[in-house]
Amino acid sequence: MPAAIASSSLPASNGTAKVSAPAAASSSSTSATWREKAAAKVRSRLTSIPSAWHLPSSILDHIDENSGSDVRSIPASCGILSADELKITETPAAGLLAKLQSREWTSEAVTTAFCKRAAIAHQLTNCLTEIFFDEAIAQARQLDEQYQITRQHVGPLAGLPISLKDNFNLKGKSSNLGFVAWIVDASDHDSALVKLLREQGSVLYCKTATPTAMMIAETVSNANGRTLHPANTRLTPGGSSGGESALLAMRGSPLGIGTDIGGSIRIPCSFAGLWGLKPSFGRFPTAQCKSGLAGQEAVLSINGPMCNDFEGLEIYAKTVVDAEPWHSDPKCLPIPWTPVSTAAASLPASLTLLMLTDNGICTPTPPLQRAMRHAVAKLRAAGHKVIEWDASSNAADADLFARGLSHIETFFRAEGGATVHSIMESSGEHIDWVKGLSETDPSRELSVKNMWQSQAKRSAWQTELLSRIQQLVGGKHFDAIVSPVAAEVTTTHDAYHHIFYTGCWNLMDMPAVVMPLRGVTVDKSLDAAPTGFQAKNESDRKVWNQYKPEEVDGLPICLQVVGQRLREENTLAVAKKLHDDCV
Repeated sequence: MPAAIASSSLPASNGTAKVSAPAAASSSSTSATWREKAAAKVRSRLTSIPSAWHLPSSILDHIDENSGSDVRSIPASCGILSADELKITETPAAGLLAKLQSREWTSEAVTTAFCKRAAIAHQLTNCLTEIFFDEAIAQARQLDEQYQITRQHVGPLAGLPISLKDNFNLKGKSSNLGFVAWIVDASDHDSALVKLLREQGSVLYCKTATPTAMMIAETVSNANGRTLHPANTRLTPGGSSGGESALLAMRGSPLGIGTDIGGSIRIPCSFAGLWGLKPSFGRFPTAQCKSGLAGQEAVLSINGPMCNDFEGLEIYAKTVVDAEPWHSDPKCLPIPWTPVSTAAASLPASLTLLMLTDNGICTPTPPLQRAMRHAVAKLRAAGHKVIEWDASSNAADADLFARGLSHIETFFRAEGGATVHSIMESSGEHIDWVKGLSETDPSRELSVKNMWQSQAKRSAWQTELLSRIQQLVGGKHFDAIVSPVAAEVTTTHDAYHHIFYTGCWNLMDMPAVVMPLRGVTVDKSLDAAPTGFQAKNESDRKVWNQYKPEEVDGLPICLQVVGQRLREENTLAVAKKLHDDCV
């Protein structure tokens, strides 16, 4: 996942903001073929959008990845959405469900509003891969008609539009995962989660962009181009669920589903100021999804909700687990959902929190340092026990995190990069830009024996980290670990991203919630880089050299709340309590 990206421009098609994808390494006929396929897919997406929903060139001509445009106000000013549709799309998921349940709003009206806003979002940020608005509106109309006959809602999500990351299979739709080779490969089945969501009444209407193989922290690929940050198009909305984060930040979806193997839900949520949940493996179904590294299970990929509001996470999690997904996915655990109320005595008044302020590899940039100081002060004032942990101050702690990062990188390259290389080679697209993933390196390929040894070392590392956490908190119990999600708030395109503030908890299989801090944003006057900063290593130097406070000025700041394995309910409740107490 931590990969540097080098890219250059491809011409934008008419009807969308000018975005880039990596240029071909040569001008061979094979290369031209993949470029033509990618361009054809771009055109097909645009033709899927009704002409009445197309933004005028007077808007689009001024927006590209270099303009630094803030496009978040355009849906309200462009005239495509009615006043009622603006109200619908700016209503949180819980409010939408209440309106749908009471029949104040029909599913058709809600779905149409979000299809229109998603169409606007795509033209401005290039966030979608598959668009099937007509099908979604027809399904919503059918739900309304069914209710008129039965006077019963299909399920707890009846009529709610939900967007999906591209790797979820829908029958008849492709899941390209950034590969040109997979652009026209329509799936012959639905993922287990897709079936479940439809059974619960949700309306699926679009799929969202990922980087190639879903393995870098910026959303850019040959197949789909580059996805832009709605608040500043010079910035990235993260990856690999960056299409989801851009769409949600534009209010083009009330609830999106991403995936996470090293931070792919949490980094985009943090970069865009969203709530997000990375669960432990086994709580939500993963069966029949598509992967760029199929069979890699040393680090388990999971899926989870992304939302503008906390309640959306809870609604989604409860609905999915209440549907007993273990009957359709043999890897799901039969653990019922047991909500933990922050208003009841379910949580102690005083929580024990471990605040990881520095993992010893990359120092968080000034906005995050200030946010953590703010959180520590507020949480202690609220009566919580907060233990600060700066791993850079202890060589053994720094080494512990460094070894963990080495483990995750070893597993991601255990087959020497052959998988991504072979997929891209099959379509003739160039492969040099996905550094560290598509370059074949037989020296890094592990034998079965070496793979087993690596996994044994990882298991020993997990025990070592848990023991160190318990030593720091003074016992076996802790309510949460709080930390940055990344070393930066976001970055400009093609930047370096350190992923072990997130990847650490993938290795531990511990749930984590991304929590926006209310009232805390980047302030370039407060968050200037200190003079005389000394980088710990090359990764630290890259993070700090690319930090530009003026680029991220005014952006929201998020922290990560990590709970104990398989205790998603408790982790969500703790995150909500900390969010409220940090005000």
